[in-house]
Amino acid sequence: MEDVRRKPMVWHEAVAAFREVLSDPGRTLRFAGMPAMVMLILYVIIALTHPRPAEPALEQAWEEEVLPFYLLPTIFHYWFYARMQIWWARWVLLADDGVAFLSPSLGRRELAYLGWSLAAAVATLPVLALLFPSLAVLNGVMVALGMEMPEAVVNALAVAAALPLLLIMAGVYGRLMVGVVPVAVGEAGSFRQGWTATRGLALRLTALNLLTVLPLLITLVFSRLTDPVEIAASYAVSVGLYGVGWGANAVMLARFYGLTLGRTRRQALTAG
Repeated sequence: MEDVRRKPMVWHEAVAAFREVLSDPGRTLRFAGMPAMVMLILYVIIALTHPRPAEPALEQAWEEEVLPFYLLPTIFHYWFYARMQIWWARWVLLADDGVAFLSPSLGRRELAYLGWSLAAAVATLPVLALLFPSLAVLNGVMVALGMEMPEAVVNALAVAAALPLLLIMAGVYGRLMVGVVPVAVGEAGSFRQGWTATRGLALRLTALNLLTVLPLLITLVFSRLTDPVEIAASYAVSVGLYGVGWGANAVMLARFYGLTLGRTRRQALTAG
């Protein structure tokens, strides 16, 4: 664990993860594979056949209409995520990139990885529950002082209260996901072992988690587009950004695993 603490600055680690993903576009494309392609096609079809209305008053009805159509591309979305996480982990830890673009690559390993990832995400939700008591206390203080808060102020305070909690959630999720990485290479996952192996590294994992998923946040700028062609084009860009972000995140987690829990397991095998 001391070796991890002596590694270069967090920013350099994040850049190294992105460099790994971007250094071989062909490998990144193969890892994304068929699920990413099908997801993109489905999203483009929805964008062209059910364009977002330009008038805000019509948005709710539009959302209710198109919501069922998003179920299928969402399935491929998470399939795409699992492929990127698993194959980048296998590349970093085993130098294995033997998956073809059109290979379905959906089996027990992928389903197990998705299940573990979902469980890790759910495990962070209790942290968010602290937001509501915080806002209630703040509102009570304002009422006691006879002060009324404009809606804009309430929203700003909610964001300010949520931000540290989201950072905590990112750190918790990162530590748990280190215990999920071994699932990608055919070993047993363990939240407990991942948590123990990353003790003292929560801040570093939080920062790396946020830095490596920055490309995903860029896709938020496309959320207000209304022109069908622009939306379709934005989906193509978004798939690329998701691939880069998920890939960098997977590389980072795999390297963290190799230096913490993976090292512990190797030492245990050697001692045995």
